[in-house]
Amino acid sequence: MLRCMDVDHLIGTAFDGGLAGFLYKSLTKSNLLDILDKRQVETLRNLYHGNVVFNLKLLHDFKEILHQLNQKKIKVIPLKGIILLKQVYHDIGLRQLTDIDLWIPGRDHREIIQTLTALGYQSDPAYPGTFRRRRTTIDLHSHILGAERIGARKFILARGQSHFYTNARSMDFEGEDVLSLNKYDQVIILSLHALKHNAERMIWLVDIKGLLADWKKSDWEALINRVRYMGQEKSVSYIFFLIRHLFDFFFPPEVSRALKLERLNFMERRLLKERLKKGSLPIWAALFLFSPDRGLWVRIYSIFETLFPRPEILKQNFVSSRDLKVWELYLKRVCQLINMAKNP
Repeated sequence: MLRCMDVDHLIGTAFDGGLAGFLYKSLTKSNLLDILDKRQVETLRNLYHGNVVFNLKLLHDFKEILHQLNQKKIKVIPLKGIILLKQVYHDIGLRQLTDIDLWIPGRDHREIIQTLTALGYQSDPAYPGTFRRRRTTIDLHSHILGAERIGARKFILARGQSHFYTNARSMDFEGEDVLSLNKYDQVIILSLHALKHNAERMIWLVDIKGLLADWKKSDWEALINRVRYMGQEKSVSYIFFLIRHLFDFFFPPEVSRALKLERLNFMERRLLKERLKKGSLPIWAALFLFSPDRGLWVRIYSIFETLFPRPEILKQNFVSSRDLKVWELYLKRVCQLINMAKNP
């Protein structure tokens, strides 16, 4: 019998990883909710139904935005959770969402901002590109990897982001037209996003696993070709390594060979095994796994900017210290990095 503290820890871990909805539905289907006490059952049920209510509100608000943009013939590409909710998850309460990420690869920023403002969204002065209306948050991205925040990220993509836009496809979203990355590009972008954040949330890996479900041989071949074309063999191989070991997911032998899943070097395997053991890559792993392979100076620039971003970005990280001088911000950042290294 599970102890109360064990179950509380399990629920907390599931919530932190974005999997509380999955835990609730899994226990429900297995008829195991009875082994939890009333408080724990209520906690899980509230988390699941909270996902349902919040996600429905996001879907409603996003549909409202799309309707206005379609009237103006403006196309945006939703990223991550909001689009996966329609493409991967058949149960709206499974996927925990927090906001809506929109990639705007064209020159429509001004009109999109005007549209959001007319709908009652207000710009967050501390986070340019972020707009809020009550509990709904919209994050606008001019670069698919967030290079507007960390400029060096633009070097991650060997062929540039326009190649993702040209391969996007139109899809129906709650009766409104929207562009979506094709499923192979989604795997690439979701893999890069997870690495960017040290793969610390399990839901990001579950998202990718969900996209890969029931793929045919032709899909795997298309993915390998696309990954090679975009120069992302390493990034995708790291994520596939984690998915295979965390979920016992079977990758076809040709995929393992093409991405060299069995031939990762010592340092790569060590870092990825740290993720398997501790739930997150070490803070410095992104400098090794996520750095662009574009020459020594580009790598140095990327590492330095990742460690010490612009002052306005640091002010976003240290919300209570926005009035500090520049040198004080960077001193605070040094202390933060030292603390992270001591307490991985």
